[in-house]
Amino acid sequence: MLVGSFLRLSLLLLAALAAQCANVEQVTILHLNDLHARLLPDEQGRGGFAHVATAIAAERSKSENAIVLHAGDMVQGSPVSTIFEGTPVFEVANRLGFDAHCLGNHEFDYGWEKIAEFQRVTDAPILAANVLNAEGERLVPPTAVLTAGDLRIGVVGALTAGLARLIKPAQAGPWRATALVESLREPVAEMNARTDLVVVLGHLFDDEDEAILRGLRDVDVLVGGHDHGGRDTELLIDGRIGVKLRPYGRELGRLEIAFDRDAGRVVQHRWRRIPISQDRFPANPDIAALVDQWESKVSELVDVEIAECVRALGRDDVKRIIERALRETTGAQIAFMNRGGVRDSLAEGTVMARHIWNILPFDNALVEATVRGDRLPEEARAGQDIEPGRTYRFVTNDYVAGLPEFAGIDFTARELTLRDAVLDWVKARARVP
Repeated sequence: MLVGSFLRLSLLLLAALAAQCANVEQVTILHLNDLHARLLPDEQGRGGFAHVATAIAAERSKSENAIVLHAGDMVQGSPVSTIFEGTPVFEVANRLGFDAHCLGNHEFDYGWEKIAEFQRVTDAPILAANVLNAEGERLVPPTAVLTAGDLRIGVVGALTAGLARLIKPAQAGPWRATALVESLREPVAEMNARTDLVVVLGHLFDDEDEAILRGLRDVDVLVGGHDHGGRDTELLIDGRIGVKLRPYGRELGRLEIAFDRDAGRVVQHRWRRIPISQDRFPANPDIAALVDQWESKVSELVDVEIAECVRALGRDDVKRIIERALRETTGAQIAFMNRGGVRDSLAEGTVMARHIWNILPFDNALVEATVRGDRLPEEARAGQDIEPGRTYRFVTNDYVAGLPEFAGIDFTARELTLRDAVLDWVKARARVP
């Protein structure tokens, strides 16, 4: 009741401000990030595309002028996306009402060529101003102009300059992510000249959010993604605003803005993070049916009971379980799993094959090397008693093997994939941890 009263008061204040200033426009930016193909709700009933759609529609109906943005990593994170290489996820996302996406690093996971297919399928443009080849050509459009009432909104896409470290070289092909502030300077200036409100829609680390807002004063709002930690409160720099949510469609951001067109700046704003749950936002039946069509294509493979989890495991616990599974599966003395590759936790109770697919959505190969202890990077030695002069069998995945700190180690690929190794180990034990 208090929340509803506060919302009404906020809207009244914005309306009063607009009435006092003839050229103040109100706009609402609804935003999400890192949906990661989580078509279905999680085990706590959070998220799921059919429920996200209901939440977007409900919040959009409260504003005369609204746009809906997604800040990258639409794909990769569920069996449907992995098996069908992302395209069905954009097909379903078309029904959610997005006005623009930015390119995320995981849009490269099926190879950079696949991004052209995503562009053909999606109803909303996928943007990135700083992803270029050696000739200076851009992989996707840098900007889009949206309208909300009488307000013209220039959206500039951005992708973390750390892209090369996040994907395999073959996935990137000729494309690289260039330095952000300098690469965005020209498209931001162009949008500032052509539109009223400039929004950077970026798949960025937190420090990159701040660098853009400090370095590009024509940016009014930055809608971000990528870090998965989200923000509890908005980032404010000289009256300009940065917002970012937690992943998987578990919350919807609502940023209400009063924008003074004469002064060219935001004069008032309010940001809320709205939890998305099954009970609060019932499934949109049409989208639920579309999700079911795709899920039925993978259900026989992944909706299979394989074990029992005796206690809830966080992502750090799951990482250790994966490393144990790799050691015991391969006979290696040392195993290393990058924490960023562990995409989910594991709840107490029945373990389905789907849980392992959600934890390990990437089709990473297992690789092995014989290496002296002093050649192992610090992260691979952490928590283990490693003798510098001793030789060890070391197992990891091919993404890790391609990182600069592992350069010079001669890895050999095994036939088994990372996910299959863990699936087989869990099935054989029938109990975890």
